[in-house]
Amino acid sequence: MLRIAAIEFLNAAPLMWGLEGDARFAMFHTLPSACADALREGSAELGVIPAIELARIPDLVALDGMGVASGTAPEAEVRSILLISRGEPAEIRRVALDRASRTSAALAQILLRRRWRADGVPVEGDADWRRGLELADAALVIGDPALRLRISGEAEAEGFRVMDLAREWRAWTGLPFVFALWGVRREAWERSRGWLEERLRRALREGLEHREELVTAWAPRLRLPDGEVRRYLADNVVHELEPAHIAGLRRFWELAAAEGLLPRDAAWPLEASA
Repeated sequence: MLRIAAIEFLNAAPLMWGLEGDARFAMFHTLPSACADALREGSAELGVIPAIELARIPDLVALDGMGVASGTAPEAEVRSILLISRGEPAEIRRVALDRASRTSAALAQILLRRRWRADGVPVEGDADWRRGLELADAALVIGDPALRLRISGEAEAEGFRVMDLAREWRAWTGLPFVFALWGVRREAWERSRGWLEERLRRALREGLEHREELVTAWAPRLRLPDGEVRRYLADNVVHELEPAHIAGLRRFWELAAAEGLLPRDAAWPLEASA
């Protein structure tokens, strides 16, 4: 039996379709950062983990072609990765980072330093974005809480600037952004490679086919209208990766290494699953 560390957010739900009822897996749900920690510690054999963690955890195999990413359209927004600030991004001196995040935390720092030429010194954030803004000039919010905040318009109504980081990345680089990928501990991959990748690809195909059932299940859980959950799954988050996504991930990889957020000699992860 393979233990799956599953992201507890809506954005990963299509990737997990049917796996919980498969006797070959034992699944538990947690935050993206904790998914990565579970693979690092060996308490899980596979999980959808923050893309940046594929360089930080030894002996992982990354599966390409599927993950959690933004769309490829020029104005694509993901709506669930937000930077909330008091003023212009160039004026941000301290940024409170969501503890659930690893890739989005790195993305926020790269955009602050490289695009907006801001100091962007990271500090540990709080689950409540308002308390995060008591600690810093800007606060990173990710996942379902970010989606609810974006839909409510609450932060904008209170005079805060709300930046969708996938859209900001796309406007700056011309590329979509990849937030998370399947990672598998190498020993588990070696003993299950004959069937595991195809099983995960089938889970995604079926998850996309049953998107309306996901809407029915998740809308009340998130206390959101069906239409907003449907729009998010159809228009905001992408799970089937295209060459542009891989180009975006490679660009992120290079910038993260240049900023000291990755080892400069970090191996490109996607060759492992070829």
